[in-house]
Amino acid sequence: MNTINNILLQLDTDAVASSFDAVVAVDSGVNTLLQYASIRLENLTGLVHGAMFTRSPSKLKHTAIFIGGSDVEAAEQIYRQVIATFFGPIRVSVVMDANGCNTTSVAAVESGFSGLWTLGDIVKDETKPVRALVMGGTGPVGQRIATLLLDRGCHVVVHSRSAEKAAAVVARLRQGTTSGQIELSTATGMELNGVLPGFDLVFNAGAAGVQTLDETAMRALTVSRGVIVDLNAVPPAGVAGVAAMDHAKSMGERLLFGALAVGASKMKLHRAVIQACFRANDREFNLREIAALSANLMTTETNVC
Repeated sequence: MNTINNILLQLDTDAVASSFDAVVAVDSGVNTLLQYASIRLENLTGLVHGAMFTRSPSKLKHTAIFIGGSDVEAAEQIYRQVIATFFGPIRVSVVMDANGCNTTSVAAVESGFSGLWTLGDIVKDETKPVRALVMGGTGPVGQRIATLLLDRGCHVVVHSRSAEKAAAVVARLRQGTTSGQIELSTATGMELNGVLPGFDLVFNAGAAGVQTLDETAMRALTVSRGVIVDLNAVPPAGVAGVAAMDHAKSMGERLLFGALAVGASKMKLHRAVIQACFRANDREFNLREIAALSANLMTTETNVC
């Protein structure tokens, strides 16, 4: 009996396809990796057809498409067009995780809530929603963190230095939720420090190498119980006092999660998503689908333990 190779088409919007995504694909058990760079809507259809029409329907689950690149918005367009190209059962599974935006966001939110469950009393109080602040909330990862928090019924505050950009993001996210509440903030300095203790969860999804919360802000923040997740792995720390490898480390009344600690969970999830693509030929993995897969994995691991 012939073994059918699992083939992954890596479609990247950048001029050079990501070596990071390629390594993760190989580590996920992909037998054959086909990399294509500079992907645009106009050169996409032929590649998708090549994935669709080269194997019989019963073997299409052994082919999948991964969409990556540094331009998340362009990758979203590619993802939608790939799905629009499929018809009926003639299709393959596809995942969009440009710049790691989806797996990172899911891992960040899971880290935050694992910290809250460790603290216990915050999430058990059903009389009030969890309050979450997302620093750098207008970027690709920040917006996705906010989306996942809203899905969980949180009261979310998106923080940005640009009021206009934040307003546009908040308006769009508000239209997409029926669960949580969302508002924007451009507060800085003492004004920001004054409200920080009121947040159960604080995420830093700001630009790499930029310190979003300094020592003064941390002194204000750590007097109240909650969790801080810093996704900046490039010195200086995005949140003063949070080291990249921190995993539920205590500082005052807060638990800290650093970028590399979150990254370990992100890598595990990234591999799991790739592997899930080869279980059927009709899986579509964007933010919420990846979050659902992650939740199922966590439930399975808990049951096994």
